[in-house]
Amino acid sequence: MPLTVLFYIFMTVTILEISYFCFAVYSIRSMPLQLKKSNTAISLILYTKNQAELIKTQLPVFLKQKHKNFEIVLINDASSDDTLEIMKRFQNENSKIKVIDVKNIEAFWGSKKYALTLAIKAASHERLVISSIDHKPNSTGWLQHIAAALKEKSFIIGLRKYTSKNTLFYRFFNFRELVKSCTLSKMGIVYGGTSANVSYTKTLFYSASGFAKHMQLPFGETKLFANEVSKLSNTAICLQHDSGVTQLHKPKFGTWLKEQVEEDLILRHSRKLVLLSNRFLFLCRLVFYILAVVLMIISEPETKPLVIILLSGRFAIQYICYGIIANKLKELKLIIALPFLDLWSLILQFVIFISGFKSKQPHWN
Repeated sequence: MPLTVLFYIFMTVTILEISYFCFAVYSIRSMPLQLKKSNTAISLILYTKNQAELIKTQLPVFLKQKHKNFEIVLINDASSDDTLEIMKRFQNENSKIKVIDVKNIEAFWGSKKYALTLAIKAASHERLVISSIDHKPNSTGWLQHIAAALKEKSFIIGLRKYTSKNTLFYRFFNFRELVKSCTLSKMGIVYGGTSANVSYTKTLFYSASGFAKHMQLPFGETKLFANEVSKLSNTAICLQHDSGVTQLHKPKFGTWLKEQVEEDLILRHSRKLVLLSNRFLFLCRLVFYILAVVLMIISEPETKPLVIILLSGRFAIQYICYGIIANKLKELKLIIALPFLDLWSLILQFVIFISGFKSKQPHWN
């Protein structure tokens, strides 16, 4: 009797997993392939802290955007290196650049949200694009594509990738999170986005009183804000390569793991529906793998072929669905070792989940 119950639970979670993969393909394939362009006025806000050398090499890259009407608002968040001096040098040479020098104050010591708020207030234009100096646009038309999307919606979640120099695992983990975010967004559970490539209007920002509701939390300036204001009617997700950005450097594993623990803490401060949907998907994967191993070891001879069929069917459909999505995102290499990457990402997600309970709230460096 217990084995029968375990088998039916296994069959249920397998069907749920397969349904999720199929809906993920539908969600991402239904997003438009054609990229529009617009030169509607835009303020590009670039966050920096102690990144003087990167500013020298990367700011010229952002200035090469073909958009005909944009400004760059540079945030110097209380840097201790030569960041401010280099920014001012660029400002003197280019009228598109505006420098915001953020000083630490007791009430908002080291707060990235405070720094962003000052930059948003100083921005000249209604439409805002938020990015970071340690990323690079994937095309010179990046801002034009985002500007076109912002003419139709007030909150835009842009594509952000790891450089190909990063390990397959980093890129696969990012890929899985992107697929999950897009799939849940299609269901009306919008919560994604990254401060490396997100866009919204000033009107939307002020309608929610900015970051006021979560200003005391030293993280979540994008996802917690999205959690408040974004919904199907006002949000678009741009997954096209040319509307995306790529992180320049490979993070150390410890740094990356800390970032993922922070993402889990953000989830815990999100709406209940967002938290529960993410936990439910994680639980389905966990139960699937545990029961697959248990049933392959202890199930009756007449049941084992059914377990093998369900196991094989689930992986086959995952390969097909993820292959279609990876091809659209130009990340086809990610599915080469799919079962191993999927299992490894599950183990790490469990470690991240446990670490979140033990972790003190992180602060910006």
